[in-house]
Amino acid sequence: MEQPPVKASSGTAPSGAVSRCHWHPEVETRLSCARCQKPVCPQCVVQAPVGLRCRECGRATRMPTYDVGPSYLARAAAVAAGVAVVGGIVWAVVYASFLGRIPYLPSLLPLVVGYAAGELISRATNRKRGVALAWLAGGAVAGAFLLGWVFRPFGPSGSDLWGLLFLALGVFIAVQRVR
Repeated sequence: MEQPPVKASSGTAPSGAVSRCHWHPEVETRLSCARCQKPVCPQCVVQAPVGLRCRECGRATRMPTYDVGPSYLARAAAVAAGVAVVGGIVWAVVYASFLGRIPYLPSLLPLVVGYAAGELISRATNRKRGVALAWLAGGAVAGAFLLGWVFRPFGPSGSDLWGLLFLALGVFIAVQRVR
């Protein structure tokens, strides 16, 4: 007495059980999806971390942390604009006051603005991450620098190499908080 073929859970059918591919009916196969048990040919199979899958079951889904919708982008853009304006005003005031003459204090300002931009954008977007958020965070730091540079009471002055290095480090910190 013959028994009907049983599907194996490893993604392959038992020896002797030949079926036709779900997407290519003209192709015989002994492979099946480990999830839905549809027969698949070698052309349609997707190697997943948990075995062989069909096209539908093997499709990669985006992590919710990196799924940044338009509402989150709008929030992030508003926060980035606010950080750029407030950071630029603080930057101009620090350089114009006696605080600008304290050694290393003006150099630390881009680091603080970078951390604040990244952290505030991250909190406003429910800890989402992504390339668009990284661009907004980096742009907020650069915008704060430009506003602070333009609105200094004594006008723009030549920037030194160390100032640009710390600015780049501030942008890096902001980007790493949301990337």
